[in-house]
Amino acid sequence: MTLVPSADSKTANAFQKELYALNPCDHKRTLNRQFSQRKHKRELLSQEAPYKFPVDKGESFLNVDLKGRDSSTTRYSEEKFSSCFLKKTKASQAQSSHTKRHANGEAVVLVDEEEPDANKAAERMDEVVECRNATKVYYPSRVDPESVEICCSDMESLAPEAYLSSTIMNFYIRYLQKTKAHADVVEYHFFNTYFYKKLKEAVLSKNEKEASFFKLRRWWKGVNIFEKAYIFLPIHEDLHWSLVIICIPDKEDKLGPSLLHLDSLGLHCSKSLFGTIRKFLEQEWKFLRQGEVSTLPFSDKIWENLPRRIDENVIPVPQQRNEYDCGLFVLFFMERFMEEVHGRLKKKDFVMFGRRWFKPEEASRLRMKIHNILKEEFKNASEA
Repeated sequence: MTLVPSADSKTANAFQKELYALNPCDHKRTLNRQFSQRKHKRELLSQEAPYKFPVDKGESFLNVDLKGRDSSTTRYSEEKFSSCFLKKTKASQAQSSHTKRHANGEAVVLVDEEEPDANKAAERMDEVVECRNATKVYYPSRVDPESVEICCSDMESLAPEAYLSSTIMNFYIRYLQKTKAHADVVEYHFFNTYFYKKLKEAVLSKNEKEASFFKLRRWWKGVNIFEKAYIFLPIHEDLHWSLVIICIPDKEDKLGPSLLHLDSLGLHCSKSLFGTIRKFLEQEWKFLRQGEVSTLPFSDKIWENLPRRIDENVIPVPQQRNEYDCGLFVLFFMERFMEEVHGRLKKKDFVMFGRRWFKPEEASRLRMKIHNILKEEFKNASEA
C-alpha cells in the first residue's frame, strides 16, 4: 500500500501545470485551493472575477472588468472571509473517512500502486497547444455587440473546487441565449453579472436618483422589460452567487410581477434583494407612464397600481453540497427553468420547484460541460 494523491488532487495539479504553461496574459499565478486553517491572511477577488481562491500574501490575480480587460483587485478583510467561509462550510459534506490529510495539506487516499494515465496527460497537452494558438475567443463572435471575451486564464475558474468568474458566468449565459429555441428565448431578458451592482448603486444614490436610473436604462435600451415573460438577474454578493427571476404574468391572471429568489445555500438576504429590484421596477414603471405604451400584459387596474402588486417568493431549491459550486447552480437554475417552463409562469406552476427539482450533482457536472464547450471554442479559434 502506498500513499498517493487523491483523484481530485491530481486533477487540480493538472490544471495548475496547464495554466502555468499557458500564461497568455503575462500573469504568473499558482492556484491554491486548500482552505488551510493555519493561514490567516488571505486575498480574494472582487465581483468582476470572483474565483475566491485563498492565496498567500503577495500573490496576484487576474481580474476582468465589463469589457474583459484587466482591472484592480479588491481586498476583503480576514474577518469577512472567515465569517462567510464558516457559513458556507456548514453546508459542505464531511470529508470521506478514507481520505487523509498529508503534512503539507494535500488530500491523499490509501490505494494500491497504479500507473499514471498517459492518455489524459497527452490530452491536457493538446488543450495547452490549442489555447496557446488562440489566447482569446469572443463568444458568440467578435462583431456581436454583446460578445463575451474569454482569455485562456479565465479557464482557471473551471478548475476543480474553483469559484466561477463573471467571465465564465456571462459566457454561459450568452451560450444559453444562442443555443435555446429562439421562440422561447425572445420571451426572456438576460442581465449579465455586472448589472445588479450598478442597480444597487443607483438605488442607494442619495442625490439625483432619477438621473442615476436614467443612465442605468442603457443596460436594456430598446427593450420594454414588462413585455418580457422572464428577466434573469444573477446576483453576486458576499462571495456568493444566487439568482432572481422576474416573472411577468398573463393579463388574464390579473396579477402583478412575481419576484423569485433561488439560492443554493440560502446565504443572500431575500428581503434586501427584493427591495432593490422593487425600486428598479417602480422606476421603470414611472418612466413608461410618461409616454404611451403599446401593449402590456397587465390590465389597466393592475398597471395603475403596479408597485403594490409586486409579489415576492423565496423559492426552495436543491442545495449545493460544497462551498464552491454556487455559480454552477445559478447557471443550472437558468437552464433548467428554460427547459421546463413554456409560456408565462402561473402560480400553480410553482409546484415544479423544491429541494428535489434536480439532483445537486447535475448542477455540479456543468463545470466539465462548460470546460468542454470552451475547449472546442479555443480549438476552432486556433484553426481559423
